[in-house]
Amino acid sequence: MKLLVLFTLIGLMAGLQRPPSQKLHHLPFQKKKIQLEAPTSYAKRYKGIDPKSGQEIFYDPKPRADLLESKSGKYALKWIGYNGGELTVVYQRPDVIDAVVSASVSTLAPNQHLYIYRIENLASSGQDLGSFALQHYASDVKIFKTNHIYIGPMSNNKVMRDGTWIGFEILPMFKPQVAPGQSIEFRLQSSASPGLVECRIRGQQLVMIGMGEDMPQELENILPGYEAWPSGYTIGPVDKLRGITQQEQISYLLKVLPQCRQQGWIMTKTLWTYEQLLKQKNLQGIFTRAANDLKTASITTEVFGMIEGMRN
Repeated sequence: MKLLVLFTLIGLMAGLQRPPSQKLHHLPFQKKKIQLEAPTSYAKRYKGIDPKSGQEIFYDPKPRADLLESKSGKYALKWIGYNGGELTVVYQRPDVIDAVVSASVSTLAPNQHLYIYRIENLASSGQDLGSFALQHYASDVKIFKTNHIYIGPMSNNKVMRDGTWIGFEILPMFKPQVAPGQSIEFRLQSSASPGLVECRIRGQQLVMIGMGEDMPQELENILPGYEAWPSGYTIGPVDKLRGITQQEQISYLLKVLPQCRQQGWIMTKTLWTYEQLLKQKNLQGIFTRAANDLKTASITTEVFGMIEGMRN
């Protein structure tokens, strides 16, 4: 009986020590913790001239931001207007969206790659998908247009300053909207080979309806900008990867594959095998096994696309 108990305990301990089964996955877009707070310092507003004294009249606008609903990120921005009454504008943060992006790339013709991006708005999201912004480093990019989706370069900003950024903005006329639990695909074509790039998304926000006067500048200043857009990684066109030497290919893969592991795109064991092959300068060994590794879910389409891009 004691022997049976001993074997049982050993079996339980072995089960506890066994690492959990590993699966490929795509990390959701990462978000910063943003909480709107009323400005602590603000100027009084000029109202006019007192007809009797001839003195300038200033008043306290008392700006504040009240959270209405945490899941949807809605706030009531309030202040005292020029007429003495309280004014309210409803604002929605751009980051109350939970989503993942996956990408694949295929060869259309010699030196022509088709990139397909699938953005899945998770059921846990608090808003519809509003925009997808993609970084690339290519001199030629052809966009496949879709009705009621505005596609164009992102405006200059401090957050998206590296490379070139393309924005895919879902207009209100697009039906059905990409609600929580739904997904959408975007496509582009380029002669540049696939490499690791950044991307960002924005949730569909409420349109702030004017109240007949501007809100206090200090209240407007608390509204977040592009830095609030959730961020992630995917693959995209990179000119410098086209026509590089085998050693440069090896160096690039040694650099980005650990990052791919952090994104959940390659199994730990497979990463170790690839790194050993690369250190042996055996790039052909990776080319040979990549298709089967994709089939057995050891790598995702992102990793496979970068490897195949180097082969071509």
